[in-house]
Amino acid sequence: MASLFSVNVANMLLPLLTVPYVVRIIGPERLGLLNFSQAYVAYFTLLINYGFDTAAVRAIAADRHNKSLVNQIFSEVMSGKALLWVLSTVIFGGITYFVEEFRAHWWLHVCTYISCLGIVLFPIWLYQAMEDLGRVAIFNTIVKVLFTFTVFIFIREPNDYIYQNLSLSIAQVLISVAAFVVALRRFDLTYTFPSIAQLLKRFKDDSTLFFTSVVATIYAGSNTFLLGIFSTAYSVGIFSAGTRIAGITQSFVSLALSQAFFPIVARAFGQGKEAGLKVVRTIFFPVVVLMTLITIGLYIIAPLFIHLFYGDQFEEAVVVLRIVSILPITLGLNNLLGVHTMINLRMDKAFFRISALASIISLSLNALLIKQLGHIGVSYSWVITEIFVILAFYVHLRSQGIQVVKLAYLREAVAFSKERIQSFRQR
Repeated sequence: MASLFSVNVANMLLPLLTVPYVVRIIGPERLGLLNFSQAYVAYFTLLINYGFDTAAVRAIAADRHNKSLVNQIFSEVMSGKALLWVLSTVIFGGITYFVEEFRAHWWLHVCTYISCLGIVLFPIWLYQAMEDLGRVAIFNTIVKVLFTFTVFIFIREPNDYIYQNLSLSIAQVLISVAAFVVALRRFDLTYTFPSIAQLLKRFKDDSTLFFTSVVATIYAGSNTFLLGIFSTAYSVGIFSAGTRIAGITQSFVSLALSQAFFPIVARAFGQGKEAGLKVVRTIFFPVVVLMTLITIGLYIIAPLFIHLFYGDQFEEAVVVLRIVSILPITLGLNNLLGVHTMINLRMDKAFFRISALASIISLSLNALLIKQLGHIGVSYSWVITEIFVILAFYVHLRSQGIQVVKLAYLREAVAFSKERIQSFRQR
């Protein structure tokens, strides 16, 4: 956690260095087009990932010293992703060519879609299962450094905006190739093309997690896309500016909290239900405190951040940032209750049902609010849906007799935090 946090600070700051330079050249509308394209391509990223990442981490983390198991899962996941990339490319090409709204900016979407090659090649799930995420953080930092340099070099006038997504895609693919080669050598992996039966079993076993990811993306990741479809590029630009730093915070939660802790929790659950729950209960209060401090900080610095990095033309983004400043707390709680607890307890179907219901709520709220309130409406929709998910996860766990939140566990959390801080100082 500590090493990931220290490296992730660079991952937070480097993209921000380009913001004041880029947005003053391209303006809110072109910024909206860039983010809309990323939201569009995110659906294909979702298809390529399927449910492999979470399922593979869960399986390997429970028995990561089993060489045969690791090689089998590695071969199945890489083959499955490659096949899904081919399918995604066909679908992407068809939609982008035949739908006029997408064809109008087809070159921008192609530049963004190149990043999907990186999704296939980067075995982040393997590094996660092997608890080697410090290396992943370094790879991500290199991507941000390459991206930062290329942005300053290539974006000189408004019509150069397209190079932002192209630069990020190329950097991501290059580093993904390097990460793939390093993983082969570091973990002594052997690829064997799986049989059709093995692939079909892998797709079937991970299908629930895939459909869960789909519905989760609808309520958590479709806001920008829906805003671009039913509103204007300007509104997308304002919403993107207002959620940028919240998105960076979410990346920190995902990398340093979710990905770092998930294999630890999965291994604990592999030893037994109570062992796993003890770890979740122990880290619950430290995570909540940390996320609360981040939320307060985001709310306070909202006007300063928007004016400093985006300028006066993005004044409306201040309200958006203050609305979504609560998302670090909701994301942290969703990870602890949903991903760490329910997924490791094999409550995949309940997880899916809650996510599906959240998607319906999100779509309904967006349908009501986008036309009337635009980017402000999408912000409220996002926050309300996330709060519903937290409550639903908590109620379901309680109905199964599982108590994660309890003041009695605070003493263990304090002792755990002191132990980790002392360990870090000794290093």
